[in-house]
Amino acid sequence: MKRYIIIMLLIAMAATAMARQPERGYRGFLDWNNDIATERYDDDLKITNYYSGISTSHGYQFNPNIFLGVGIGVENYRSLNRYIIPAYLHLRTDQKFGIFTPFGEVRIGYNLTDGGGIYFSPAIGYRFNWGRKLGVNLGVGLTVKGNKVDIYEFSYYDGTYIIQSLKRKNETKCLFAIRLGIDF
Repeated sequence: MKRYIIIMLLIAMAATAMARQPERGYRGFLDWNNDIATERYDDDLKITNYYSGISTSHGYQFNPNIFLGVGIGVENYRSLNRYIIPAYLHLRTDQKFGIFTPFGEVRIGYNLTDGGGIYFSPAIGYRFNWGRKLGVNLGVGLTVKGNKVDIYEFSYYDGTYIIQSLKRKNETKCLFAIRLGIDF
């Protein structure tokens, strides 16, 4: 039942959304992010990772199509109590084709957790207008997250297990991203 209500609400929003382009000046975003990835391990074990969190971006709308700003976010992977905390540059383009208002965006920056690494998140989506200055955005894309991991060697000697740290290496994960947010 909930699924049908959500679908009907989305259809009603799409049908009544007037296509209005963002105006020149300050613009901010508040998003709810969801990232999903499935990892395969040595013994054909598959584990699905779900990251969920919020992000905010603030910047300048140069014309009805181009936005440039900076942002920060926090996403949590509850199973292992791990976090992604990216600081990024946010570039976005809003388009208008009749009443259809798609957007494309790229967030590129640095992951501040897990030893640091790249953060890159391109997305495409649709902007629903809610009044003169408020919009609701629904987007899908990818999130590439870099971090550092420790490499260990396990050995068994004379009835005792020995764990030896060998080195740290850079690791990159690619996750499927779904974003729902507002712009103001």
